[in-house]
Amino acid sequence: MGYGWNPPGGEPPDEPLRYAVLAARLGLPFDLAPKKNFETVVPHEGGVGDVQRLAAGIRAGRVAMLDDGGSRRLVIAPRPQDADRLAEALARKPELAARLTVTTPAAIRRCLTEAAAPQLVEEAVSELARNHPDWSARRLLTPAQSLAGLVFLALVALALWQTGWLVVQIFNIAAGLLFLALVMLRLLSISVALERTFRPPPSIEVDRSRLPVYSVLVPLYDEAHMVADLARALDRLDWPKDRLDIKFIVEARDRSTKRALDRLDLGPHFEILVVPDRAPRTKPKALDFALPLARGRFVTVYDAEDRPDPGQLLEAYLAFKAGDERLACIQAPLLIDNDDVNGLTAFFAMEYSMQFDGVLPTLAALDMPLPLGGTSNHFRIEALRAVGGWDPYNVTEDADLGIRFVRCGYRSATITRPTYEEAPRTMRLWLKQRTRWLKGWMQTSLVHTRHPIQLWRGIGTRRMLGFVLTGFGTLVAAAIHPVYIASAVALVIDPTIIWRSGSPLAAAVIFLNVFNFVAGYVAFGMLSRATLRLRRKKRQPGVLPFLPGYWLLLSLACYRAFFQLIVAPHHWEKTRHHGQQPPAQAMAAKIPQAPPPRPPRLLAAPRSRLRQA
Repeated sequence: MGYGWNPPGGEPPDEPLRYAVLAARLGLPFDLAPKKNFETVVPHEGGVGDVQRLAAGIRAGRVAMLDDGGSRRLVIAPRPQDADRLAEALARKPELAARLTVTTPAAIRRCLTEAAAPQLVEEAVSELARNHPDWSARRLLTPAQSLAGLVFLALVALALWQTGWLVVQIFNIAAGLLFLALVMLRLLSISVALERTFRPPPSIEVDRSRLPVYSVLVPLYDEAHMVADLARALDRLDWPKDRLDIKFIVEARDRSTKRALDRLDLGPHFEILVVPDRAPRTKPKALDFALPLARGRFVTVYDAEDRPDPGQLLEAYLAFKAGDERLACIQAPLLIDNDDVNGLTAFFAMEYSMQFDGVLPTLAALDMPLPLGGTSNHFRIEALRAVGGWDPYNVTEDADLGIRFVRCGYRSATITRPTYEEAPRTMRLWLKQRTRWLKGWMQTSLVHTRHPIQLWRGIGTRRMLGFVLTGFGTLVAAAIHPVYIASAVALVIDPTIIWRSGSPLAAAVIFLNVFNFVAGYVAFGMLSRATLRLRRKKRQPGVLPFLPGYWLLLSLACYRAFFQLIVAPHHWEKTRHHGQQPPAQAMAAKIPQAPPPRPPRLLAAPRSRLRQA
């Protein structure tokens, strides 16, 4: 007798019905929610291997041990190919039936995840710092970096005392050359954007029966008003639903978002993970909590406001398939769709367009480190786990991960199918978000220059230049805008200022400042036009003359980030998203909810016990 559940010539029923039918045929009880009926226990040895084995048991979702008032029982979700062997074992030993209960894989995963949450969050917070302390931003400066910094400051102070403005002028020229290199990178990116404009879109035809499981991680915090639109957008992804593993990751203290998710009629390919409240309260910590539970061969990350192109997973999969094992990450472009709200969103849209359709494809073509976006990056899950996942203490975890891939011998690439996002609509939100990004770049630069000679030897001269250009160059460019704007204004007011500067070096400084200001302006205008044209969009009219004002805001964010790096290096400033929901509904979604009951404790059953069954 076969114990499968597919009726001849018919479609298989949904998961609970399949396992209920199987339980009835085996003569075993079926319980869809075992945590309501049993007290469950979980081991607390705390070893790394224990956590990894527990995570493997959760991903499989096939067996768990429960304590029913002192007598242990196995809760199982057998695969179809195991059903006949289980029936034979029950026929030989009927007494085993008293110790077995059938449920669904989703129910087992849910119970095990709730029970193992304290261990998983501890591993998420401490794994990278424990295994690779030199790659963790948990400590801001090493003793060697502190000593080198103090010596450098002392030498600069001595030089200022001895030579005065000469030191300032030398630093200005060094920063100007770095800024000029960034301008040249943007000009080079124009040709890449133009070439992509006339390239036919890649085909995404694929044998869907052979597609693997794809995991989608969606960290959420204070996003109750966004989850309905988000779930609809993710449900449109062109991937077989039975091989989609979408995980909404919410914080335990964010009850409004959890309640909003519970109200949705989510399909079986969706799962809700609740992260225990534990510092640091950052997005990468939530991602690290979920990473061991991801069941896919590939994994991607989306944010609350994202609306990915339905074919993005297929294009990323085909790019991975065409590449070798060194290809660890593929970045999809991020596009802004509310650029017409005000000037701030218009500039934000141009920045995103230049970065994701211009600069990143150029860096990928040069095999340089990619400063990844915080969303829509797709990973080979083995490579992501091999480099330690995300750094929970780095507030720009994407930039850090991009250079870490290079250090471990991997590379990154880009694709064309985009994810649509919304830009911050107010200066306050924009400033908080940009401060966090720049603070994370400062963290990343400090972390990966703890042993600069070792870094250089490990990644090579070309990639080292790429890291300096996109890392330090980004920070220098953000900080120096007021100097360039002041130099340009001074030259307009008094065109003879260069000839009256007093020395050839001072004249060269003023000339370089003004030249960089003009070159930066031209590069911004040309690259934004080329990349927007690639997407058949136009720049919002009348905004480009206000670019210097936007640059000054960028400098303010940079100075604010430096201050926060000193006083609150791991503080995550949340960017509130507007979404499509009316404000009244958004406020209603924030009504507090009673605390959830304490989760049960559960133990992943040893495989030997299952074999005995």
